[in-house]
Amino acid sequence: MKKLIVISIAILSFSTASAQLMSLGFVKNCMGYNRTAYENELFKKHYFKVEQAVENPQNALLKGATSYSNEKDAANGEIKVLSLITEKQKITEIYFVNGAKNEYSKNFTEVYNQMVSFFNNQTSFKSAKYNVDVTKFTKDKIAYYVYKLKEIMVIVVSDLKLEETYFK
Repeated sequence: MKKLIVISIAILSFSTASAQLMSLGFVKNCMGYNRTAYENELFKKHYFKVEQAVENPQNALLKGATSYSNEKDAANGEIKVLSLITEKQKITEIYFVNGAKNEYSKNFTEVYNQMVSFFNNQTSFKSAKYNVDVTKFTKDKIAYYVYKLKEIMVIVVSDLKLEETYFK
């Protein structure tokens, strides 16, 4: 009986930890979700809404966006998602932050490698605002941007071209 309990706890712990990983599926599909579907997908992955309308995001274009984290206390989150869904635009930022519990660069690397394999039109440009090189993929009028901000890997997905607004 004790073995069964230990095995059950181990399985539950593993499924919760793996559920918090970001997937290429979410990255590819997030522009097709309305707010409810978006939140449902994140809830399935054990992400929590931590702020309904962010007032001072790092990029002013995302003012009013909803913030999610894989931890209830966003300061402890290692994958953070900022989502703006309006009638005019949809933008999602995904931050991969290495924290005390987990090392999320492996998850980022996995998603990025899948992006390289899945998308066949990769370009690069220099962001004046962030002073970084940005890799851009496009598919079906959706743009996927990837860059490194200090030690944080970032994926930005949008139904708009962001070179002149988000990155300048």
